Amino acid sequence: MENKTGKYLKYALGEIILVVIGILIALSINNWNENRKDKIKEAGILKELNTDFTNNLLQFENVKKVHSNSLKSAEKFKMYINHSDLLSVKDSIAKYYFSAFNGVSYNPSNGVVESLISSGEYQLIKNDTLRNYLISWKDALQDFIEEEDVSRKLWGEKIEPYIIESGDFTNLASPKNFKLITTDQFKNLTERHIFYLKNIMRSIEDEPLQYHLKEIVRLSKKQTE
Repeated sequence: MENKTGKYLKYALGEIILVVIGILIALSINNWNENRKDKIKEAGILKELNTDFTNNLLQFENVKKVHSNSLKSAEKFKMYINHSDLLSVKDSIAKYYFSAFNGVSYNPSNGVVESLISSGEYQLIKNDTLRNYLISWKDALQDFIEEEDVSRKLWGEKIEPYIIESGDFTNLASPKNFKLITTDQFKNLTERHIFYLKNIMRSIEDEPLQYHLKEIVRLSKKQTE
């Protein structure tokens, strides 16, 4: 009986060990499979991010050029409207008017980032630096957009209504326009417009938005290689 009991215990112990090994193997296979699925999903996310932010960066570079050209034109426009003989520089005034007040807004695609943050799937991204850039992207974008909003409001709420009331949009050479641009009010509005454009350019140069864009593009591309 003792021999039979000992054999039975050994057999039972062997069965338990086999079951445990089987469970561990199954868990290992399941973990491997889940990790494989996560890597596939991460690769898809990185591809979408790279596409979105490559386009966002391209749009930003175009917006940057427009703001830069507007500032240069606005400064030239200011110089000419302060000329002692406006008639002699009327062509230059007309030339720089439209580009001086050429408005543009940066509207990047944020769908992928917002979806990742709201769903928590950004955790699938293994690169810590890239994850941090995605989390802080909205704040960096908001700081820049606020500068654009100030400039746009000046045009929409002050400059355009003043031109509609006192000038002539249909004929730039109209005497009404030459009278308008000599007023202190219009010169002050132009000065303020230049000030806001300088703030926008300063935010482009000093704040992290452009760096965020370039780093997200670089890291999302690197991760897919």
